Amino acid sequence: MSDLLNGFAIGENEINILFNIFLASVAGIIIMLSYVFGHKDKKYSKNFAITILLFPIIMTVVIPFIATDLKKAVSLAGVFALVRFRSIPGDSKDILYVFFALSVGIIIGLNSYIIAFVLTILVSVMFVLLQKNWKSSNTQTLKITIPENMDYCGVFDDIFKKYLNGYSVQNVRTSNMGTLFTISYVIEPKNNIDVKAFIDELRTRNGNLSIIISDHEAEGSIL
Repeated sequence: MSDLLNGFAIGENEINILFNIFLASVAGIIIMLSYVFGHKDKKYSKNFAITILLFPIIMTVVIPFIATDLKKAVSLAGVFALVRFRSIPGDSKDILYVFFALSVGIIIGLNSYIIAFVLTILVSVMFVLLQKNWKSSNTQTLKITIPENMDYCGVFDDIFKKYLNGYSVQNVRTSNMGTLFTISYVIEPKNNIDVKAFIDELRTRNGNLSIIISDHEAEGSIL
């Protein structure tokens, strides 16, 4: 019974962990707010924002219990590997923020408070400023399916000149047992083009087969 009560006793180590939890909560809020405000289009996952808020807190509590035990540290690494294996592909910024939140939690758990908050503020401010002020190129990925008897070399050039500032062939691949070709272009549309009219002219030329336009940055995201 006494051993059970000793488990609820608050010693110096427990007070230190509770203090670290408070600091990790403050750091997590800063990290979450920088992630939210860094999205110019306001399109972000609320669940992911909550995740990066709580990550530093969890890591701050875990670190003191494994810092001196190699077996526990290896076990924790195995858990993270399993989580990564089961996770769906995400945006490169999301992967950065997972690592960011984990790192801050670990540093606070090791009682290096100045380093943790310098890292938190520095990365958060840089992320928001770069996201707000860095103008990305207006490139997209265009995928056009054509029949095998159509010569894809230059077949859409006149339409592209009408609607695009520039384009280049990314790759060509066959599908449907070689009866179809799918051509992937990197395109830079002109300002304020009529996307529907652009697609209509393309599908008239390719026999009304599949046409897909997607964000080029999303296509190239780190998985």
